Amino acid sequence: MSLSEFEIIDQYFTPLGHWQGPHTVLGPGDDCAVLSPPAGHQLCVSSDTFIEGVHFPVGANGALVARRTLAGAVSDLAAMGSEPLAVTGALTLVTAVPDWLASFSGALSALIQDWQLPLVGGNISRGSELSVTWTVIGSVPAGSYVTRDGASAGEDIYVSGWPGRAGLALSKLQAGQQPSERLAKHYLAPTPRLLLGQSLRGLASAMIDVSDGVLADLNHLLQASALGARLNAQSMAVDELLLATADSPAAALTLFLTAGDDYELCFIAPSSARAEIDRLALKLPLPLNRIGETKAELGLMIENLPDSVTESMLIKTSGYRHFS
Repeated sequence: MSLSEFEIIDQYFTPLGHWQGPHTVLGPGDDCAVLSPPAGHQLCVSSDTFIEGVHFPVGANGALVARRTLAGAVSDLAAMGSEPLAVTGALTLVTAVPDWLASFSGALSALIQDWQLPLVGGNISRGSELSVTWTVIGSVPAGSYVTRDGASAGEDIYVSGWPGRAGLALSKLQAGQQPSERLAKHYLAPTPRLLLGQSLRGLASAMIDVSDGVLADLNHLLQASALGARLNAQSMAVDELLLATADSPAAALTLFLTAGDDYELCFIAPSSARAEIDRLALKLPLPLNRIGETKAELGLMIENLPDSVTESMLIKTSGYRHFS
């Protein structure tokens, strides 16, 4: 027996609305939710749509879809230095499969509590392909949000965490290979860098989350700030797991710079903030890798690349385009 829209909501999603944060005045069940932001804060709002076969594998279980899609949406809050406030979701199903819905709902229940992001509303519909759209809402102290366009020439460029691991894990899964659990978790269950983003308010001059690859997303920062950059491949601390698992050191560096799906943060900060950023890396703890500096002249240069890797190769392989 097939489930109706309202039966799906009542069985799998209404219970999730019972957990609400301190800023939810009215949760799901009415025509709108009502939120009360903290005094002196501004709202940050972002929507993302995720489609089967594009943003997650065809046939992926519900838990994987919940983790990957919500992490991707919440990562936008991290990139603004925002604190989570609430989320709404719109789920389009081809068919209503109880086991899939239970897996999706169970993972979602854990995530909204881990990230302190109450589910305050949503919608279920039927369509020709599986997709999920999240609208995430966060708050920041007034005027403290971090944008893409605040950088200046002569500032440091950083990337957090372990770029390339998620991309390598995905390539192995697509090839029918089983990546190690340590590698696979970066693709299967990414972690948005919320605390890092909040800690960089007042330190970072510009910031973006890495969804399309370090080079592709760094270019967004540079274009927004009308700057160029000089990167040094020798100063990029490509991690040991990536080096040990990739086909070669050159392949590891290429993954580090071009693979997407990491949801790390790429940010720019003045050189005067180096000591504080180093302390932050120890406190979190999380690698904060300084990979280059901005320059007034437009264009992106990468120095000290291995002989088998060229700038043109890296630029050609960086960044997913939906309509190319």
